[in-house]
Amino acid sequence: MAAAKSSAAKNDAEGTDGTKNRSRSRGSRGGRGRGPKKDAAQNGSQQDTKAVSANQAEQSSRASNGNRRRSTTRTKHVSLDHKRPQLTPGSELEPESFNKPRTRKPRSGSNSRRAVKNNPDVTLKVIPLGGLDGIGKNMTVIECGDDMILDDAGLMFPDDDHPGIDLILPDYTYVLENEHKLRGIIITHGHEDHTGSLPYLMKDLTKKVPIYGTKMTLGLIEGKFKEHRIKAKLCEVNPGDEMKIGNFVVDFFAVNHSIPGALGVFFQSPAGNVLHTGDFKLDQSPIDGVRTDFGALARFSKMGVDLMMSDSTNATNPNFTPSEAEVGKTLRPIIENAKGRVIIASFASHIHRLQQIADAAVACGRKVVVTGRSMIQNTDIARRLGYLKIQDVDLIDAYDLKGIPPEKVVIMCTGSQGEPLSALARIANGEHKTIQIDEGDTVIISATPVPGNEKAVTRIVNQLSKIGCDVWDKHRAMVHVSGHASAEELKLVLSIVQPKYFMPVHGESMHLRAHANLAQATGVDPSHIFMCENGDTLEMTNGIVKFGEPVENGIVYVDGLSVGDTSKDVLDERTTLSNCGFACICAAVDHKRHQILGNVRVEMHGITGGDVAELRREATDGVKCTLRRSVERGVKGKDLEKACRDSLHSLLWDRTKQRPMVIATIIEV
Repeated sequence: MAAAKSSAAKNDAEGTDGTKNRSRSRGSRGGRGRGPKKDAAQNGSQQDTKAVSANQAEQSSRASNGNRRRSTTRTKHVSLDHKRPQLTPGSELEPESFNKPRTRKPRSGSNSRRAVKNNPDVTLKVIPLGGLDGIGKNMTVIECGDDMILDDAGLMFPDDDHPGIDLILPDYTYVLENEHKLRGIIITHGHEDHTGSLPYLMKDLTKKVPIYGTKMTLGLIEGKFKEHRIKAKLCEVNPGDEMKIGNFVVDFFAVNHSIPGALGVFFQSPAGNVLHTGDFKLDQSPIDGVRTDFGALARFSKMGVDLMMSDSTNATNPNFTPSEAEVGKTLRPIIENAKGRVIIASFASHIHRLQQIADAAVACGRKVVVTGRSMIQNTDIARRLGYLKIQDVDLIDAYDLKGIPPEKVVIMCTGSQGEPLSALARIANGEHKTIQIDEGDTVIISATPVPGNEKAVTRIVNQLSKIGCDVWDKHRAMVHVSGHASAEELKLVLSIVQPKYFMPVHGESMHLRAHANLAQATGVDPSHIFMCENGDTLEMTNGIVKFGEPVENGIVYVDGLSVGDTSKDVLDERTTLSNCGFACICAAVDHKRHQILGNVRVEMHGITGGDVAELRREATDGVKCTLRRSVERGVKGKDLEKACRDSLHSLLWDRTKQRPMVIATIIEV
């Protein structure tokens, strides 16, 4: 899954929560690119009049064709390949190769010193465009002089407050307006809340910008770009690499998270140094053996960290986050003792979890089935890149399940967040094409519901319980642990880094505030802790940080093929429709004769009692009476429609205590 902005957005509707709607089309944004190239030389008198005319006609034709091509892409800008993804046989696996940027070995040990000379006349800007108002859509601009780097480009999934919305993106208008400064996009890891808005951003940019990430991260991005038919410059980096991007020197260091290939980033600039931890935890027994690089953090501390941005997702949780290895210890006995099928729902990008599921299944003599589009894609990518190890003989397609005993199968699927179209939801509702569930089967939900998804998950759990399944979740056993550092780990990292200034990122307001309190407890000056909101600007000059002028910010809704065209008003109307129903008034009036022509028609849908003849008759009579009085007084146009709506609203409130959406269509002759 995956989600068009301009100066015209400033005139769009804005809801009470500050959400901005931007209706500018992608085609118009594309028009901000370079114009037609002029001839390198003009022949002047050497060309005859006919040749000049022909040349002008040809250029005009090309420009016209170019304009027509741009206009055809305005309304349908997302093309998805809906073929069912397939798992690649292991014998054909070849690692993906990505462009390797030129890197150099970082300074270490006693030689730890700045790689960039300090310039007191240069100002560094840190602008969070997302990630500070909830879990998701992480995006931060790091700008110094004429050079700008984008740190992550994520999305957020909608909840019950966003009916009909597919995805929520951060408003990256500022990036597009300063595209000429953009030198690269750094993606810290492959989760959707850090990569999801990339396809939409790349379509809006008029030039190819290099995207930096580890092999696993770029593999997931490449799969996403194939769906959207996007070609991009993907540049592989590794922990320990140091490279120059514009006037920045950027160091990448390893962190442990719930996905392989996670990175933290250290930015050195003429104005000062910025450390971004990325999402991390301090797991000392990780599945892939990659631990958070304490040595790098200590080295950066010696070099001087002027501003630190750190993951706040688990700042409210005391103590330490358990190791991912603890989940494997719990999963194996559950699978071993299960009598029927075992169905495990988890995040498709949680490769460490998938590895432990596969290991436990094979150890218990079961075959592994992978279902769910994103689960199949990510499993295939992880196997090709060597991050997920499972033999072909232990992996079977969901279409080949016939004839295999239920007690010999473990099914890995999507749906841990209760998504209505996910594999687990379709299995629970008996709508899956190849997998059916029976009484006595075991279902493990190996994830924590994202805030807002609890009801959807509970709904699926209840459906599975009705069938007679044995359902396991984190409340019953340790079938899931977080990939984010808890309070004690955050304090430990703060103590190692000893930043001069601190900005908590990646979380809701309560998480950011809790992290700020942890920073203060470890010795950071309270006046040096910045509680920012999306769009705020921090300016650093000569290592001193202060607030600057905020930039345009907000959120953008992806609704089917529409990106940025769905406003808060539209969502409010959808909510009203779903809660209270809909009524329609149709009538025709003759203003010259001051009379109603024909019959007045009132239709009611989704309204309690709307199908009762008495209420319908009373509603029709009431509207007709109001309409007659208004026409006699000479009321016209919108005022006439409003009078009819108010009349019906008043009646329905008196009779049903509901306020449905009412639309009046009055034909005036």
